[in-house]
Amino acid sequence: MTESIPYLLLAFAAIGVAAWFAYRAAQAQEAAATAKARFEGVDMIRAERDRAVAECETLRAEAGRLGAELAAERGAAAARQAAAEEQSKALESQFVALATQALEANRQSFLALANESFEKHKAASATGVKDVITPAQEALTKLAAQVEALEKSRTQDKAALGEQMRAIGDTLKETQNVTGKLVHALRQSPKARGRWGEHSLRNALEMGGLAPRVDFEEQTTVDGDAGKLRPDLVIRMPGGRSVVVDSKVAFSAFLDAIEAPDEAARELLLKKHASELRNHMKALASKEYWKHLPNTETVDFVVMYVPGDNLVHEAYERDHALQDDAFSNKIIIAGPSGMVALARIIAFGWRQEQSAKNAQEIAALGRQLYERLAVMGEHVGRVGKAIGDSVSRYNDLVGSLDTRVMVTARKFKELGAADAGVEIPAPAQIEAAPRPLAPPEQLELTPPPVALKRGR
Repeated sequence: MTESIPYLLLAFAAIGVAAWFAYRAAQAQEAAATAKARFEGVDMIRAERDRAVAECETLRAEAGRLGAELAAERGAAAARQAAAEEQSKALESQFVALATQALEANRQSFLALANESFEKHKAASATGVKDVITPAQEALTKLAAQVEALEKSRTQDKAALGEQMRAIGDTLKETQNVTGKLVHALRQSPKARGRWGEHSLRNALEMGGLAPRVDFEEQTTVDGDAGKLRPDLVIRMPGGRSVVVDSKVAFSAFLDAIEAPDEAARELLLKKHASELRNHMKALASKEYWKHLPNTETVDFVVMYVPGDNLVHEAYERDHALQDDAFSNKIIIAGPSGMVALARIIAFGWRQEQSAKNAQEIAALGRQLYERLAVMGEHVGRVGKAIGDSVSRYNDLVGSLDTRVMVTARKFKELGAADAGVEIPAPAQIEAAPRPLAPPEQLELTPPPVALKRGR
């Protein structure tokens, strides 16, 4: 029993070796089958290539035939063009001949018509002077009728003009009556004079570009030393200041001077007018509006408005010290033209203040924009750095692919396991780098970006 054990071991070893050889034989058969299938695919590709070459030859023959047909067609087209040119020349010659014939026929007709007209005029002149005078008499008769019609129309227009002149006279009389009533009312009623002065003052301010209840307030009440003070209006100025304006209608003596019978009386009345204007100025200065309004809201003078530049001019002519005395009492006497100029200056000041506010807002927006651009620049820098890192990583990948993978892949072609006409394209490396975001003076000193090195 002990002697049979080695034989059993030898038997098992022989069985294992036989099994291993069988396995290797199966693998060899499978590899042979795979190689056979691959070579069969190569035969099919070669057959497809031969078929494509045959089709190319067929297309070349067809192209040669079409070229010959095209050359023949071009020759026929050239012949047709030459025939068309010959026909055009023939038509041109026929047209010239027809035009010459028509011109000759028209010349003959014109000569015949001229001879006929000459014969008619010659026959008419032979009939005498009577036939020549008759049209002139008829023209004179028509002219006389037109002159008569014009004379009749002139008479009617004169009568209508007289009616219009009478209507204008009546209108002037009515205007004079209304004006007289207005002057009488202004003389007799101080309230009417005050309302008229206030209305004239409001019109002057509106003509100067100021708006009521926006740029000026009417009938503002303030507390004074002697009780309530009520200026006609207060004009707001830029910077929180304001100007008090009071209307003074002093022209009773001025109206009397207009109606004075002689120059001496007129001069006395105009001096009285200047004296009344001075009294109004002193009364207005005594109210001292600039003391009773807050200092931050009013300037230290008051404008006395007189609704008539001629009223102010005549007063200055008779009282030369009136203007200087008014300035010393912090009073500015202004007529409509001066008030309009003052209103325009104040309106311009408001526009300038608005421009200054806009400039401040623009400066604030600029600072805010600069801060935001600084933050945005940081973000852009981070994005550029990330792009640069991505490019560097990409180049590392391309370098690794080119030196580690493509070398092994090309060996398949060397061993005949790949198609001879197929090449694996190598990915291109990115050589550009993101431009850094920096101030212009720093960019002038910064060298241009270099190409990134190929990674390994």
